[in-house]
Amino acid sequence: MTDELPVHVNRDGRRELDVPDTVEVTDSFDVRFVNHGEATHVHLNTDDSLSRAVTVDAGNRHVPGSGERRVRIDVDTGGLERDAAYGTLELSTGYGAEQRVIDVEVRDPEAAQTTVDVDERLAEPPSGGAGLFDRPELVVLGLAMAAATLATLTAAVVDETVVVVGVSVVVGAVLVALGFLLRRG
Repeated sequence: MTDELPVHVNRDGRRELDVPDTVEVTDSFDVRFVNHGEATHVHLNTDDSLSRAVTVDAGNRHVPGSGERRVRIDVDTGGLERDAAYGTLELSTGYGAEQRVIDVEVRDPEAAQTTVDVDERLAEPPSGGAGLFDRPELVVLGLAMAAATLATLTAAVVDETVVVVGVSVVVGAVLVALGFLLRRG
């Protein structure tokens, strides 16, 4: 939401207007013309759909050279249909030689409320005992024990030297991992 709509005049060239593409408002606001060059007149106009909710203070304004000028845009959200009004604000300089159009959305301030009330109970940690997945080291311990048991059973069934060496490596790795796990915990 905006309280002020900046419009830069003569920044990129004579009678050039630099404006945002869109603006969303919930209340009256100022169009702030910032002139970067010679004095000029800027004309403001709203389309029919926007004019139901918006009133321009003065349509044709003189903006002094290298100076600023504010134009008040009054917003009346009382008569909005479906909590919003959409339309365009047209700005022009040089008797219409340069024109820019800004899409404007006027929203009801109550419908545009973006805060959420949070219950104080959400700040407290949940009560209850720790579950299995609250301590991931227990899951790792269970998987390590299963791997060591499966490897030992495989070595007992298949009586080959290569299998016994492989099982020894697996069991050794499990023991080293358990050592790190117990040291950390």
